[in-house]
Amino acid sequence: MENIISIRLRDIALIWAVPILFGIALATGLVWLDTPHSAWAKVAVDLPTSGTLFPAGHGADIASAQCLICHSAGMVLNQPPLTQDEWAGEINKMRNSFGAPLPAEQVEALAKYLRGIQGSQSPSGLSVLDGQGS
Repeated sequence: MENIISIRLRDIALIWAVPILFGIALATGLVWLDTPHSAWAKVAVDLPTSGTLFPAGHGADIASAQCLICHSAGMVLNQPPLTQDEWAGEINKMRNSFGAPLPAEQVEALAKYLRGIQGSQSPSGLSVLDGQGS
C-alpha cells in the first residue's frame, strides 16, 4: 500500500514540478531579454526621407500611395526608361514577390503613369530589365 502512495506522491510532485520549473525558466528568460546586451535588444531604424515627389498626372495618386510605402519617388523616377509592359512586369514583381499591397486593377494605370512620366521607350525595343529587380 505504501508503494502505491509513494508512487502517487511522486507523480503528483512531477506533475507540479514541471510547470513550476518551466515558469521559473520563462521568468528568468524574460528578465534576461530586457537586458541591454541581449540578442533581442530593441533596434531603432531611421529611414532616409526624400523631398522628391511624383509629378502630377493621372496615376500620381496611385504611385504616391503605393510606391512610397517602400521606395522614394527619386528611386522610382531614376529607373532606366521602360515600356508600359516592362513597368507592368516590375509592378507585378513587387506585388507577387515582395508583397506590395497594390490591387491588381491598379497595375495598368500605374504602369501607364510611370511610362508617361519617364520619356521615350527603350532604344530599339530591347528590354532594359536585368531580371534582378530595380
